[in-house]
Amino acid sequence: MIRNSTLAVALFAATSAPAAEPWSLQPPTEQPPPTVSDTGWPLKPLDHFILSRIETAGQHPTEGAGRQTLVRRAYLDLHGLPPTTEQTQAFVADDRTDAWERLIDALLASPRYGERWGRHWLDIARYSDSNGMDENIAHPQAHRYRDYVIAAFNDDKPFDQFVIEQLAGDLLPARDLEQTREQTIAAGFLSVGPKMLACDDPDKMRRDIVDEQIDTTGRAFLGLTLGCARCHDHKFDPVSIEDYYGLAGIFMSTKTLTKYSVVAEFHQHDLSTLLDKAKREQIAALEKRKNPITGKEIDRLRKDLPPRFEVMAVTEYPTEDSQVHLRGDYRTLGDSVPRRLPLALAGGDQPAMPAGQSGRLELAHWIASPGNPFTARVIANRIWRWHFGRGIVATTDNFGTLGEAPSHPGLLDHLALTLIENRWSIKALHREIMNSATYQQSSLAEYELKQADPENRLFARWLPRRAESEVIRDSILFKSDRLDLTSRGPDLVVRSNKYVDGAKLAEYHAEPCRTVYLPVLRSSGYDAQNAFDFPDPAVICGHRRTSSATPQALFLMNSPLVHKSSDNYARLLLHMTPDKSTTERAAYTILHILGRDSSDDELQRAESFIDDYPPDDEIAAWAAFARVLFSTNEFLYIE
Repeated sequence: MIRNSTLAVALFAATSAPAAEPWSLQPPTEQPPPTVSDTGWPLKPLDHFILSRIETAGQHPTEGAGRQTLVRRAYLDLHGLPPTTEQTQAFVADDRTDAWERLIDALLASPRYGERWGRHWLDIARYSDSNGMDENIAHPQAHRYRDYVIAAFNDDKPFDQFVIEQLAGDLLPARDLEQTREQTIAAGFLSVGPKMLACDDPDKMRRDIVDEQIDTTGRAFLGLTLGCARCHDHKFDPVSIEDYYGLAGIFMSTKTLTKYSVVAEFHQHDLSTLLDKAKREQIAALEKRKNPITGKEIDRLRKDLPPRFEVMAVTEYPTEDSQVHLRGDYRTLGDSVPRRLPLALAGGDQPAMPAGQSGRLELAHWIASPGNPFTARVIANRIWRWHFGRGIVATTDNFGTLGEAPSHPGLLDHLALTLIENRWSIKALHREIMNSATYQQSSLAEYELKQADPENRLFARWLPRRAESEVIRDSILFKSDRLDLTSRGPDLVVRSNKYVDGAKLAEYHAEPCRTVYLPVLRSSGYDAQNAFDFPDPAVICGHRRTSSATPQALFLMNSPLVHKSSDNYARLLLHMTPDKSTTERAAYTILHILGRDSSDDELQRAESFIDDYPPDDEIAAWAAFARVLFSTNEFLYIE
């Protein structure tokens, strides 16, 4: 990508006046790291951008966090699981100068990484195993898309390729059946959204699906609310109603459902092997004869025949351009708009839309282009937000006029260009961020700094944040030795286009698998997940809300999850420490669950707590002690 340093002046800081053209429409430009007074603090170029703003505000960055804090932060951040006691002690004892860098590399190489960071993207993809809305029909093949996302993060699939596959994977060439399956599964991104399947008006149903796909694509990859232009020109961003219907033609030329009558059914690809398809054709032909001889042959053919390898994803329709719907009403039509990209965003020199294809592939290539001013910035900002709890652009799904301006525009461009230069490697961006002095700061900041910057817009300290609902559940199971890291979760035992049974949620939740593998059902939800702000899977969510409410404490005090886990931990503790004193057991428990050493005062209070229980009821005593620790903010928050 050609960098034009003269464009840097057009980028504005959060405190400056708006530019004539929205900042997000201007190409990212590399700027030299700002000059800072404290030259010994920065560890990475990004630190200069952060420190410059801190010094301009008359403040100082916070000192580095301790090793026990850092190792727990890194594990929870990259794996969504706390470190074991042995892992904590090993890092604390590692005196090599590159111990931290080695730790980050090891965490990124683990399959636990994809399970954690894949879940972040599933929030963007509004992933669910059921449709919700008016007809809560099962998506029994949606788990293939979930697993594709997890594998993509583990494999460090270049993000530009990740984008292209999700919008047009079914149109890409493939070297073999395995790659065909992978790329087609990726196109499930456009299928997993919610749909009104019992609409009496097929034309309206089809256009509503297209609208949801346009809006999700715009927010997910570009940070733009393209859906606002369905009824009129966008009131704030340079997207016209003609731009919207140029995109609508692309998605109207894309098949999502096989029928639009009540109750509509999802399109699925049969990607079984050619041999299995041939066997099914032979069975179908024999079944038409219906005689004893063919019955034996049918039984032979059916033996060891695997189920169809079905993939829920879009495919092509006969191409068609769309007419403008005046005020969004498809019954009141205006001029026809050829399939195309938005003019203000992509310019007038656009790729020709092929006569025999929808144009999704051309759209995908444009979005994934390094010349697109939005895509690299949007994902770099998302990665920053998922690390720090706040984006450089706080409105992670909206880079438009109504979104917030970047707090550090030069830093955002630096991260976006770093991503592109590293061949769109997300793992390389993790290393850039986590090896910085900014990331390694302590949360124990000075009072003056907290008063001056309560929202931590300067990133002059680590701002503790409560872990997400999945991290809380997984951590409790993990620390009580109940988590099965080999399990891929319970199967959603429902055929395609059949209704789901929400009553089975409690049964699913009892499975000791990682939470990312539990079925996500729209219109229903797990109590534990809902209590801790699991997002609505019907809409894109790049910034999960974090609440603090009484029901959360009540859940932790009374839930079977916590009680069973605490009881299991108590039994393990007593089995492992038959000759240890109460004080030694308490010290180990605090280190094991909270990841840090205990103070003398804590040990005295722990001993008094345990002594309040009858001597012959040690399991109940230690289970209660573990339950207390599982319920503490220190366990629930990422420090």
